[in-house]
Amino acid sequence: MLRLLYGLFVNSLILIFFPLYAWRRKRACPERAWLKFEIDGAVVEFAPRLPFWRREKRPFALQALRKLIDVSDGDPRVAGLLIEIERLHCGSATATDLRELLLVAKRKQLRVVVYLPSGGGTRELYVASAADQILLGPETDVTALGFAIEAPYLRRALDRAGVHAEVFARGAYKTAGEPLQLEHMSEPQREQLGLLLDTAWDVLVEALTSGRKLGREAVERFIDEGPWPAQGAVDHGIADAVVYPDALAKHLDPRSKDGAPLFRGELYLRRRQIRWRRLPRPRIGVVEVHGPIVSEARGPMPVASEEAVCEALQQAIDDRTVRGVVLHVDSRGGSALASDRMLYAARRLAEKKPVVAFLADSAASGGYMVAVGAHKIVAQPTTVTGSIGVVAARVVVGPLLERLGVAVEVVKRGARADMHSPARGLGDAERAMIERQLEHVYKGFVAAVALGRNREFAEIDALAGGRIWSGRDAQVRGLVDRLGGFDLALGELKEMLGPGAEALEPALIGARRLRPSALGLPRFVSELRTLLSGTGAGASFFDALVALTPVPGALRDLAALCLGRGERAFLWSSISEIDLGDR
Repeated sequence: MLRLLYGLFVNSLILIFFPLYAWRRKRACPERAWLKFEIDGAVVEFAPRLPFWRREKRPFALQALRKLIDVSDGDPRVAGLLIEIERLHCGSATATDLRELLLVAKRKQLRVVVYLPSGGGTRELYVASAADQILLGPETDVTALGFAIEAPYLRRALDRAGVHAEVFARGAYKTAGEPLQLEHMSEPQREQLGLLLDTAWDVLVEALTSGRKLGREAVERFIDEGPWPAQGAVDHGIADAVVYPDALAKHLDPRSKDGAPLFRGELYLRRRQIRWRRLPRPRIGVVEVHGPIVSEARGPMPVASEEAVCEALQQAIDDRTVRGVVLHVDSRGGSALASDRMLYAARRLAEKKPVVAFLADSAASGGYMVAVGAHKIVAQPTTVTGSIGVVAARVVVGPLLERLGVAVEVVKRGARADMHSPARGLGDAERAMIERQLEHVYKGFVAAVALGRNREFAEIDALAGGRIWSGRDAQVRGLVDRLGGFDLALGELKEMLGPGAEALEPALIGARRLRPSALGLPRFVSELRTLLSGTGAGASFFDALVALTPVPGALRDLAALCLGRGERAFLWSSISEIDLGDR
């Protein structure tokens, strides 16, 4: 009741001042203005709402740019869109989403200029290639050098420390644990990473070729012979001009004495929207599955917790204003239990309302498993997806303890009561038991995908084996329905909803974000002390080890899961079965 009264009060005030709001909306920016967005850091689909007392910088939200393009359509006072990119921190699929929005703006007759005041690398140049003009700051460099994957292999370092990992895998391409076990990259890993890079390379070269109207050979030569100074990029046709920041306005409108008016895009967007307090109305829900999938949200990393995601999916079922849902997945995987429960919740939602999964930068292993609960799956060509397979890993620190003079004495009842102790390795019978468990988990994963994709078990099994695919290759093999961005996923959902869905807007449901501080030396010392006291699990040491080592992202996700106890996990581009202490 109070909510209704407050809404009526706010709407009454807007109604009283409506002529002023309407005047401001019509003159939201100066004539011939360029609407300017600055990107310096992270790019996300939806930016989190922060309390007023938190002054930290919010990431750039694609949704804000999408709305600005829509509301500026047909506004004669807007001359164009200026995107200034200082640094671009996002994955390849998110960068493709941003680039596609610039193409949408051009199709709506907006001139688009991208300014790189500090130069740019591969990702910045890829996004900028969609613009009508690319401008560079003076004395800067274009370091578009292509793509490389660097993966440290820790076997020798662990041997020297007196630590070794026991890794079990189902599928030749299930390689999440191999940096702990091998001294060098395996051929299957090199093969699948090479295919991912092939896709990323083709997408980059095609973007520069079409956007800059250059031949493929010229583009490849420019990349291979880089980096280039700003003027060198202009001479090769990759950029259009070198411009100082204070001369930017004059460059955009040389005929004007003072140059083109530059107007903040966020302010223009606020002025163009009259914020009526409305009663609940139909909308499209967006549920995020971002980060390692865990049963409980704790640890040093942003995670997708079972409680938060399942609660959001249930909220989408219960909320009558939610007509359909886009499941926004950006996860390497995580807890097997949590992944299964999220999949179950997604299937329950799909029984009642249309659901489309959009796979962002990565939707592998448990992340892909959750997505198969949707009616359709959309991914970008460079999205890392698939990895239907199993790997088990545990860390043994017995040799290290012996080297330190620590004797671990065991009194037990039950032949395998100390099986999960990090002080000893596994026996042959215990290894065989884990192999049987992995086979069971693997078949369950394959069966879940086969059911979700309406395929035969054997068909999915042939695509599994732990292999990761680019979105482009996954679409060819039927693991993904269509290639495109969030807009395409939204369009697919609206088509499923039918007439009247065009006006529905997306809104986050139950968005929860954890951003704890990172691990450091004090945490490492604390974890090691706990380990040596005999009260902790081997995973605690592994967590601390990962914190101080430049290991791949897969192992950092493993560290987040290792903060739990008794957690079984689908992990990274893989499913991992990890024993983390006493049950």
